[in-house]
Amino acid sequence: MRFLWLIFTLIPAPFLFHFYEYGQHVRPSFLFLGSLLHVVITGVLAVHIKYRYIILINIITGILSLFMAIYLIPDDGGWFKPLGRDLTIIFTAIVFLIGQLLVSFVSKAFSARKDD
Repeated sequence: MRFLWLIFTLIPAPFLFHFYEYGQHVRPSFLFLGSLLHVVITGVLAVHIKYRYIILINIITGILSLFMAIYLIPDDGGWFKPLGRDLTIIFTAIVFLIGQLLVSFVSKAFSARKDD
């Protein structure tokens, strides 16, 4: 279970979100649903993982996403208004982290209540 969580968490989701959005100009609902699914799956898989490890791996994933964005997504000032490409990727990584922590916290509460 921990290995599966690690694999899912190391997927550079913030980069993939913006890479697909920038390249395809798709509907936001599709990207939102995929991102929400990713956050829920990684959050549920993180039930038995310590919070500091969740934060550490998500920081690594955010940095990986940032480096991939620097090399693969052009810095289009018109598209990434008002923050710019790099800050947008970092902000998205933070949103993913907060979502995973929230889902993990709620999952832990339900699993603890189930055990009682």
